[in-house]
Amino acid sequence: MAWMMKKTDVVLVVALLALQAGVQAETKPQENSGIEVLEDGNVRDPAPTSEQIASLVARTKKNMIKLPAGTFDMGDWGPEVNPEGLPFDGYPQSKPLHKVKLNRFSLSKYPVTYGEFDVFSAALRISPVNQNRSYLRTRTANHAAGVTWHGAKEYCQWIGTQAGLAIDLPTEAQWEYAARSGGKRNLFPTDNGKEEQGRNFPSYGQEKEGGGRLPVGQFPPNPAGFYDFGVSGEWVNDWYAADYYTNSPFSNPKGPASGEQRVVRGNLGQLVMNMERSGMEPVERSDTWTLFSDQPRGAEKEVPYTKFSGKRSMAFRCVVN
Repeated sequence: MAWMMKKTDVVLVVALLALQAGVQAETKPQENSGIEVLEDGNVRDPAPTSEQIASLVARTKKNMIKLPAGTFDMGDWGPEVNPEGLPFDGYPQSKPLHKVKLNRFSLSKYPVTYGEFDVFSAALRISPVNQNRSYLRTRTANHAAGVTWHGAKEYCQWIGTQAGLAIDLPTEAQWEYAARSGGKRNLFPTDNGKEEQGRNFPSYGQEKEGGGRLPVGQFPPNPAGFYDFGVSGEWVNDWYAADYYTNSPFSNPKGPASGEQRVVRGNLGQLVMNMERSGMEPVERSDTWTLFSDQPRGAEKEVPYTKFSGKRSMAFRCVVN
């Protein structure tokens, strides 16, 4: 994904230089840089060219992995294989185990990166997400984009429009099917179904050295070819209900018809098993810290241009149905 390194790095370098020079919000960017400094202190990239968008579309298509239609057991299968029928986890939302049938689909082999999401932001003429000093080390073109559910949803639909394809966030069932390499009973979404920190999953030391998060694709993919499942919490399309598995339909389940939270799958700070699922608010606060801000930490500032800014620990990938 080095094709977008230069653009994003320019934004960050300009921002860092401004910080070092004590530049205030009203300062203009360097002449002919194409980067605007807005009144609220955020920066805005120039609109992407048709060639840049076409390159992003081509890469998005290239990174899609096709999965055949199939039926699998979704949820916690621990009681069927563990002594005394014990589950793998103690969370009721991963139960009961139930059969699900899916049509074929294609899913991104990597989570969407900041380099990719920044093209989308520039096309919408809004500022890049997460312009926060504390994000600098983990906000490179090759790090997974930590955005809100709405940011993830709108990106997938936008790239689908550019590509002329039905692209969206995956359903929860599609996510688990892919994480388990076609619904196989792999407990962890790694290359061997086990968690071996430092080899196929980031260790605490590696994450600490990397500023809290590593770029995508640093470890072997799962047997189906997908990278980084389980490393972050990933947004999916479904509304969240703790008891949804009790009445989930057999064919292509899409989650409850409504709700207050969206499903997050993957590493939520407790376990990294494929079954882990939770709900999270789809919208976070719109105020944020800008790279140019000299206000004391903790002050609130409304920044409408960063409406998609989210937690750095979040990620998402897109599906072609």
